[in-house]
Amino acid sequence: MRSRQRAHAPKSIDTVQLVAFVVAGSDYAIDIMRIKEIINPVRVTPVPKAPAFIEGVIELRGAILPVVDLRKRFDLPATPPTRATKLLIVVIEVAGRRMIVALVVDGVSEPLRVAREEVRPPPPLAQGEAATFTGVVHAGDDRICMVLDLDAILSSKEKVTLASLSGA
Repeated sequence: MRSRQRAHAPKSIDTVQLVAFVVAGSDYAIDIMRIKEIINPVRVTPVPKAPAFIEGVIELRGAILPVVDLRKRFDLPATPPTRATKLLIVVIEVAGRRMIVALVVDGVSEPLRVAREEVRPPPPLAQGEAATFTGVVHAGDDRICMVLDLDAILSSKEKVTLASLSGA
């Protein structure tokens, strides 16, 4: 005789998976589902007259991708790459279409798995410019990660510029 083991199954918790990374000593995170891959820096081809935060373009498996330096995007001083520097290959929305972009970060920390209710609203100071953050999350060891909204880190005009760089 079989017993019913699923009669009182625990309620599933709605979780969010994020990848934590560092830019200029500050902790940030993005939804893991938006990351296609994480690679070591490769040779970047500069693009004349591109906005200052665009390092240039790279070729990755036949695709030309714009490279956005998050230090420069956040108006922080640029530094030379280190052994920890990585490129996050991410997907952003541009005029209703998906576009792949490389983001330069100082280092990638660890994946985070948190309950959705643990992602708190961003502080009012972070909601100004373009509301580039969707929330904040405690990442342990007294660290707080700002959760980045990839679709809001660039203005519409900047997205059009990126699309033209990649030939999209």
